[in-house]
Amino acid sequence: MAMPVRKWMMNKFHDINKERMEKHLTILSEKSGKSKAYIKFDMFKSFLLRGTGYTDYFRGDFIHLTSEEKDTFATARKFYKLMAYLNDEEYNVIFHDKLIFNELFRDYLKRDFINLQISTVEDFAKFLEGKDTVFAKDPTGECGHGISKIIVAEAQTPEMLYHELTSRGQLLVEEAIIQSEDLNEINPYVVNSYRIVTLYKDGKAKVISNALRINQDDTDVIGCTNDLYFSIGEDGRIDSNVIDDYANVYETHPMTGKKFSDVRIKGVKEAFEMCEKAALRVPQVRYIGWDVAFSESGPVIVEGNEYPGYGILQFYALKGKRTGHLKEVADFLGDEYDKIRL
Repeated sequence: MAMPVRKWMMNKFHDINKERMEKHLTILSEKSGKSKAYIKFDMFKSFLLRGTGYTDYFRGDFIHLTSEEKDTFATARKFYKLMAYLNDEEYNVIFHDKLIFNELFRDYLKRDFINLQISTVEDFAKFLEGKDTVFAKDPTGECGHGISKIIVAEAQTPEMLYHELTSRGQLLVEEAIIQSEDLNEINPYVVNSYRIVTLYKDGKAKVISNALRINQDDTDVIGCTNDLYFSIGEDGRIDSNVIDDYANVYETHPMTGKKFSDVRIKGVKEAFEMCEKAALRVPQVRYIGWDVAFSESGPVIVEGNEYPGYGILQFYALKGKRTGHLKEVADFLGDEYDKIRL
């Protein structure tokens, strides 16, 4: 059931990270020459008129856009309505619950996994045989939460580990993905997440946007903070700036020193084709954000998201674009886009 707009707006006010917003205000003020008070007022006005949160406002560089340009940007309120139109709520559970997702898309995962909800201790012990590392996951966790890396040789007995994981709700256990050397040269401590967004219409699916998230440090689980972002072309070359959450641009990775101009990731075109093919499997969910990893043997799907984040995809600092993600959606949907009441 859709959340009333008034309740949604109150939740957004409640969730404001004042420290983060202050950083955004400082950067916008320095860049535009306008006072923080003016920008804060314009930010509030934009929220009332368009549902633009302070992060949306910053990433879209709204202080410099015309009204027509602002209309092409996804905002939390618009995106909520867009998803309600494109994705059938009855089928969203396929993507929300990783246990269901893994069964349906098993052939795209290309790794072993086990569902502890329906498996015995004996099944789990057999699953662990011959594996060095596994990851235990909360099937409905988001943004890297509810994930534990387990070194099998250092773990407790299979029985004790089984009961510990089930008690924590970590019911999905997956074989570790061995990341390709292309990405290990940038950051070898984590399997980096490549977001590929597909849109479906009339029996066809197309990649409309992409962004790779890579950790700045040596944490071993990808998260939603302290990351760098960039997009990649089919040839595997970075085709945007490499940025962080505050629009700082990086020429090299701060930990490994890898020059981003030297990066070439094999298998990007294959990853696009894989996601377009996978998107045909559940046509009732038309807009999907696929998380892809590049393994030693090629791209593999990590998970699919029925409500993919749009913020990084329309971050002005990536390519300096003055139009947002809704333009990419509209370009693909054509006349159908006018039917969506945003």
